[in-house]
Amino acid sequence: MQRRRRRSGTEAAQIVSSYSQSGLSRSQFCGQHGLSLSTLNRYCQLARHREALRSASTGKSPGAVALPLARVEFVEKPAAQTGQHGQLLVELAGGRRVAVSSGFDAATLTRLIAVLEQA
Repeated sequence: MQRRRRRSGTEAAQIVSSYSQSGLSRSQFCGQHGLSLSTLNRYCQLARHREALRSASTGKSPGAVALPLARVEFVEKPAAQTGQHGQLLVELAGGRRVAVSSGFDAATLTRLIAVLEQA
């Protein structure tokens, strides 16, 4: 049995791009291209991670990061009711919540959100 050589990052990215454009399910794509499902999943995860890092580093001004837009609902609550002054609560898809106080580091928050969105 011959061992297959490791694919380069460029080759893995090409596979992910081909999969994205194919319109096939992961199982169908893997069957047609002789890939294991776990390999394709790993390549897709690496591609998402690279894209999140790229997005975090290509802001137009220091600390600026391009993120997809989401519907936001503002709910006003008296400060006495929340018990926190200057706190921001971000609720992500799937019910994940991130709370930050005033003076937070925006770049760190952006990286945290990218990681949570992938999980």
